[in-house]
Amino acid sequence: MDEKQQLDPKPETPQAQNHSPVRKWLSKRWVYPAMYLGAAAVVIGVIYARIETNSTPTSVTTTETNQTSQTGTTSNGLEPWVWPYAQGTDATVTMGFFPVHGSLKQQAAAVVEYDNTFYPHKGIDIRAAGGRQFTVVAAQRGTVESVTNQPLYGYEVVVSSPDGYTETYQSLGSVDVKPGQTISAGDPIGTTSTNLFEQSQGNHLYFQVNQNGQPIDPESLLPKQ
Repeated sequence: MDEKQQLDPKPETPQAQNHSPVRKWLSKRWVYPAMYLGAAAVVIGVIYARIETNSTPTSVTTTETNQTSQTGTTSNGLEPWVWPYAQGTDATVTMGFFPVHGSLKQQAAAVVEYDNTFYPHKGIDIRAAGGRQFTVVAAQRGTVESVTNQPLYGYEVVVSSPDGYTETYQSLGSVDVKPGQTISAGDPIGTTSTNLFEQSQGNHLYFQVNQNGQPIDPESLLPKQ
């Protein structure tokens, strides 16, 4: 859950692969503090990850990597934001966005544990009732920037939208769009699946929104449920 850059020593990244491309992708996605949970109480330490200077690592994908040059415009405005699942889907947010200024309890509820390390959640996880697969749709109009198959995150689609927005859809099992394609809010993007990084979430969608390269809470843009 396209697509992304940050500063300071990089936190230790998952080791499931010991391959530098995966470490680059992790540092790229998890750009805020790394979280550490104590056994008796929640202890959160804030460590700022360094900004990646390379916008897209090479040889990260297992099957396909496609990227267009700068796409999306800011002159035509935005469409109303929609939830990134097909109408009629009974879905809920199962993990929210990591609140940098939230309480320790709120922060602890928005971290992902992988390979004995904790990572702040820079998007939201969405699951359908019963953990069923569901159709993912575009939350905003834009141009498909890239379609990749990530070792830890499953298929990923990145969309560039007006006003500096970029939407990332991860944990996809199938993809219905291609790089360079123009899409509108509500258009099908693919279907959900599981991924290695968030196995505890089961079949779900990871959805992230950046504005001018900085992650923001997607629920601040989406319609109230």
